[in-house]
Amino acid sequence: MTRYECRTGRICMDMTTFWMLSKMGWLATKLYNTAMWNSRKVWEDSGKIPTGYDLQKVVLASPHHAMLAAHTYQHPAHQVGNAFKSWFKLRKNDTTTHPPGFRKKEKPSSFLFTRYGFKIIDQNTLSLTLTKPFKEQINYPHKRLTIKLRWSTPFPKEGVIQQIEVIPRKGYFEVHAKIMLPQPRWKTKGIVVAVDLGQKVPIAAVGEDQRLDLYKGGGIQSLKRYANKTKKRVAKEVMARTKGGKKWSKPLNRMSKKFNNQFKHSLHSLTTHFTRECVKRKTKEVVIGDLKNIKKEKDGTGKRWKKKGKAQQNWQQFPLRTLVAQLGYKLARHGIRLTEQDERGTSKGRCSICGCKDRKHIHRLHRGMFHCDNCKNTQHADINGAKNQLARYLHQETKVSAGSSGCLAQPLVHRWDNHNWSTIVAT
Repeated sequence: MTRYECRTGRICMDMTTFWMLSKMGWLATKLYNTAMWNSRKVWEDSGKIPTGYDLQKVVLASPHHAMLAAHTYQHPAHQVGNAFKSWFKLRKNDTTTHPPGFRKKEKPSSFLFTRYGFKIIDQNTLSLTLTKPFKEQINYPHKRLTIKLRWSTPFPKEGVIQQIEVIPRKGYFEVHAKIMLPQPRWKTKGIVVAVDLGQKVPIAAVGEDQRLDLYKGGGIQSLKRYANKTKKRVAKEVMARTKGGKKWSKPLNRMSKKFNNQFKHSLHSLTTHFTRECVKRKTKEVVIGDLKNIKKEKDGTGKRWKKKGKAQQNWQQFPLRTLVAQLGYKLARHGIRLTEQDERGTSKGRCSICGCKDRKHIHRLHRGMFHCDNCKNTQHADINGAKNQLARYLHQETKVSAGSSGCLAQPLVHRWDNHNWSTIVAT
């Protein structure tokens, strides 16, 4: 199975390169607005929404399409098609939502180059293909436009760029590159580590080496709560100044971007720290619970988050699927396989010390503690879930699971201090 990763790089450019990229972005805006106008007209006349493939014909009829390569001018058509598709799904539950809007004429849009539209000179240098009408209009003497990149993260040695998207920023341009990586060489020797995912404890890990790890999510949660309260307070101030006319402002937008970047940084730091620990422990495989339909009822409908006894609404804000995706590609870089398995009944349906499954004897003292009357042992609920995950994967559910000698090991606790993860030993 082919693996892909994304890298972001800033374009090191002179005035000529900046002007040419701005011209391409302006053409992409014109094509986007052309497709948007046609989509709105079709929706108003027939009540149907055109797809990106239907809008390709509309964009092809525009005189601006000849200035860009085929793979580049088709990109705005699919952007509009996807925007209307998302809006159509949203309006099924909320009829007050507005359809996608036009882009400002003076602002450039992003534009795409597939593998046939650029040439790789080296990892930091690309040459973009230019059409003949575009070169004639701007009187550009060269066949291709060469751009130099400064990657924000190290470029993978065996990676090959398959697709790039040029994104306009304030005063510069950056590239989002889709990179194809070879199949990793999976490790065959090492230990298996089981992980129980959660919100208050994002990662609770137990390995065959009987080591216990707890990653506390209190710092991430407090950041999320502070961000929500602050944005809500500022939004109320904006509405008060405009008498309800506006709910958003530029300072609020900058504030939201800052909070989102902080949250993403904490999540990436978490998965990077866990991956490094797995490498140190010589791990060959990590087992986690299958998250499919975790936020749905048995009948497939969404959970009622405000209903008593159900998960709190803030659970929905924690991106578990993003956490798993990051673990997947970061572990794969070191040849560690990530495996998902059914986790039902692992957290509170079985005691990992004695294997008792009788609900009359096993219960939670409170949210974070699991107690078994059969063996008189109390342990962290997430550690109990991770141990049961490991026992299930190793087919040891009928036996006492690994690390269950009756004397509970002290877990290593990792806490977030707004910059990195520090490790302490639980007492």
